[in-house]
Amino acid sequence: MIDTGTSALTRRIVHPGPITPERFRAIGCHVHPVALAASPGLSVNEAIGEAFAQLGFEGGYVRLKNVPMKRLHYVMPAAAPDDTHAAWYSETFSMPGGIILDAGLHMGRRDGKPFLHCHGSWRSADGIVSMGHLLPFESEFAGETPLEALALDGAILDVQKDEETNFPLFTPIARPRSRVASGLRALLCTVRPNTDICTAIETAAAQFGLRETEVDGIGSLIGADYDDGTSLTAYASEILIRDGRIGRSSVGHDQATLDISMVDLTKHISGGRLVRGKNPVCVTFELLMTERQAPGHLTRADQH
Repeated sequence: MIDTGTSALTRRIVHPGPITPERFRAIGCHVHPVALAASPGLSVNEAIGEAFAQLGFEGGYVRLKNVPMKRLHYVMPAAAPDDTHAAWYSETFSMPGGIILDAGLHMGRRDGKPFLHCHGSWRSADGIVSMGHLLPFESEFAGETPLEALALDGAILDVQKDEETNFPLFTPIARPRSRVASGLRALLCTVRPNTDICTAIETAAAQFGLRETEVDGIGSLIGADYDDGTSLTAYASEILIRDGRIGRSSVGHDQATLDISMVDLTKHISGGRLVRGKNPVCVTFELLMTERQAPGHLTRADQH
């Protein structure tokens, strides 16, 4: 088994199922930077799924910033009500007329249909800022919404039952490529519980020969250790990677740098740069790692 820093971690969580030997899964693929047009009058899930389909893609990663909402419903992390799960979700919070300040979402599929997973922060009409897990079928954009996305070619996230955590979770699977001669090299990756997120990312990238790499994604951690010395111990959270990358460090090794936003089960919102080797995954982390473009070599998807 590959060492991803798990043995040295001081915080751990016990899930109800057997531990899976594979501590991360990565599928090589390509991505295309695209502009989506999400239609009004649909749920967020429907609008983004249709927007990808109009360009001939199954899904990808979308970053949402300062997006007005007609309806916004979300949950936060919470303690599990019984021993069938190690963590759970809060009651539903509603925010009519809110604005998504910053969020990230993976559009994949569930039971063969478009399905997305989104974490982010939002502000209510009266100025209250909160963070959590967006409910995509209950939420709706305020109008036609332009969005920037990284569309996937050659892989997709598919919801499957995970025995270790007893949750239905996204897992990357290979798909036939539709644009063989174009796109940026990338990895679609998920990381399992009690695995340090930074070292897992580094190991996955090294296996596929990715070096200068942008890292996007969402997930959960068992507390957090930030590089300013802050250490949080609440055992369940919702995370958005605000800025992530893999690059050559001062000691000559490729290292992951992750700046995140997080809300934990105490409803405390925090953020900062994670300390490498000290931040174990709680339930899962879903990542898209994209090789940086060389200057002057912009790759665009075919428009339909």
